[in-house]
Amino acid sequence: MAVKFDEASHRYTHDVHGEFVSVTTLLGKYKKPFDSGVHASRVAKREGVSVEMVLEMWNIEKNKACDRGTFIHKLLEDYITVGETQDDYGWLYKSYDKGVERNIDKFKKIHCESLLHNTDYMIAGTADLIYEHSNGEFTVGDFKTNKRFRFCSQYGERMLAPVDHLHNCEFNVYALQLSMYAYLHELATGKKCRKLAIFYLQGDRFVTYHCNYLKSDIKNILDHYATKTK
Repeated sequence: MAVKFDEASHRYTHDVHGEFVSVTTLLGKYKKPFDSGVHASRVAKREGVSVEMVLEMWNIEKNKACDRGTFIHKLLEDYITVGETQDDYGWLYKSYDKGVERNIDKFKKIHCESLLHNTDYMIAGTADLIYEHSNGEFTVGDFKTNKRFRFCSQYGERMLAPVDHLHNCEFNVYALQLSMYAYLHELATGKKCRKLAIFYLQGDRFVTYHCNYLKSDIKNILDHYATKTK
């Protein structure tokens, strides 16, 4: 029995158990909701424009960022899986290779776009990269192309319980995301996670950030979610 992913609707479905919640959606439940109306009103007042204009501009920027991220991911997936390259993107491939050489331990196999799931928690997600090492360990890697990459919340905002000891910022959210992938892969294979690495595209080069495997936080989130959905 397997999970299938529908890219258009971004839905994961299992042959027997039906629809699964995505890792991204699950982790989003542990962040304070973004009140676009309140923030748009503040920006509109500051800039002297309408709230509608601010919301429209935000939507345009969001779509542009998503399209760029999807494009970059596809370029790298084709390069890693079949060695296919496109003209004018040699800098991208070279930067990725350099990041792997410097930050990923020797590996025997790499999996791109790995579908991960767990039927106990009815959760599924797609890991960009899983590097398999010869001793039965693995490393999880992930590409990030978003504009902002903060290591703490500017206003001290924290995530929601049971992970309210963490600042609500990109680094911590990504650390939880990669940790969730690592935990799902551990449960499915019995292998051990060695390392988590974020390849962040900053301008025209990748900057690699290592994050801790937040295994206890992931277990707490899953237990909390399971309790709420009973």
